[in-house]
Amino acid sequence: MSMDRVFLREVRAIAVPVTAQSVVMSLLLVTDQLMVGQLGTTAVATVGISSKLTGVLIVALTGLATGVSIFAAQHWGRGDRERIRHLLGLGLLLGFAFATAITFVVAVFPAAVMSPFTTDSRVLAEGAGFVRIIALGYLPTMLTLIYSAVLRSTGAARLPMWASIAAAVLNLALDWLLIFGHLGLPRLGLEGAAIATTAARFVEIAVILVGAYAARHVVAVTRLADLRGADAQLLRRFALVALPLAFNELLWVLGETAYVVVYGRMGTDSLAAMAMTFPVQSLAIGLLSGLASTAGVLVGQRLGRNNLADASLRGNQLIRGGVVAALGIGVLLAAGSSMYVGLFAMSGHVRHLGQLCLLVFAGFLWVKVANMILAGAVLNAGGDSRFVLVMESLATWVVGVPTAFVAAFVFGFPVWAVYLLLSLEEVVRLAIGWRRLRSGLWLRNLTAAPPEPEQPTEKVLSSDRLLGG
Repeated sequence: MSMDRVFLREVRAIAVPVTAQSVVMSLLLVTDQLMVGQLGTTAVATVGISSKLTGVLIVALTGLATGVSIFAAQHWGRGDRERIRHLLGLGLLLGFAFATAITFVVAVFPAAVMSPFTTDSRVLAEGAGFVRIIALGYLPTMLTLIYSAVLRSTGAARLPMWASIAAAVLNLALDWLLIFGHLGLPRLGLEGAAIATTAARFVEIAVILVGAYAARHVVAVTRLADLRGADAQLLRRFALVALPLAFNELLWVLGETAYVVVYGRMGTDSLAAMAMTFPVQSLAIGLLSGLASTAGVLVGQRLGRNNLADASLRGNQLIRGGVVAALGIGVLLAAGSSMYVGLFAMSGHVRHLGQLCLLVFAGFLWVKVANMILAGAVLNAGGDSRFVLVMESLATWVVGVPTAFVAAFVFGFPVWAVYLLLSLEEVVRLAIGWRRLRSGLWLRNLTAAPPEPEQPTEKVLSSDRLLGG
């Protein structure tokens, strides 16, 4: 079941830019964490909590963006550019409402939203100013997620990549200048890191919009009417797919948040040990995120052309390829775990806990990646979001969260053992998802009037070739 050359070219056109974007952003997170790590354990714990707060927004918006992407990919396969603009408008409207609400809550009540994660007064005091500044970047983050989803679904994956690279370079430079006070600037510490991150978010969306309008891409609308054309039928079909997606992502991030609550209640050392691993976890997942995005787009385009057999074949190929790659990355992570934690200015005890947590992550990475591609991309590409919602909820809230609380507060296990046991949810998720994949029940064309089955023939306009390769 090897990939042919034509399909490999399609994969590279999407996977390489998406992977490059994810890796750049993940490397930024690693570098940012290392810089903040020089400020001590309290600072690292604060950033760890902030990253989870931002994660609530990003994951919920990712559910919305994925819904837009699923329909955009299938309509792009049909050549329906007008519907794609309608979907963009719908995504922007819903995203604006959600991001504005979250921004208000976090900016006005920073201590209240942080308090479930920790009882450490130092973390709460230092974190309040940090998360207020970070919250100012939530709206541009929303715009970036929605526009990037449509751009990738329409073959223009390079533009979001270049935007992220520009944002990462700016973020890194501002981190160096503002955290430590170089070149005569004030030494702002954590607040400097927050300013750098927020400024980078505005630059990222600015690059995307300038590039899209310069190339006259499908997202470069010139009339608001182009964004307001969603009819009742499209709204209904979108809601049936996107609402379970958004709800699923929200339940998932709440589960992840519950885990951070567990780590925080186990003590600042345990929270800092896990927080050390967050950037490298993001990097490892980012290395293979391109395969997930590729699976969602290419499987979706084939379903939009009613080519169900090829959609199934390509989905299976991408899942298996992701597993093989994840096994290799897991080995490298395990080998370099001691070197990585040694970069942090923390006690030997905290570094040892962090290394053990990183080893657990390395062991489960292949399962996480299989689930990311299988459930997050392939099944959702066919609009199977309600099944995915049930599957994900069972794994997280019946297996993962109860296991974490019992392991931590009943048996008193150390943080690495708690992480090991809660990670068993990934095995449950994979077993259920693989059975669904083999059933073929997820293979559905979501466009209003499916065409007759045909072999895919893709036409790319010059502006899209400029952006997407």
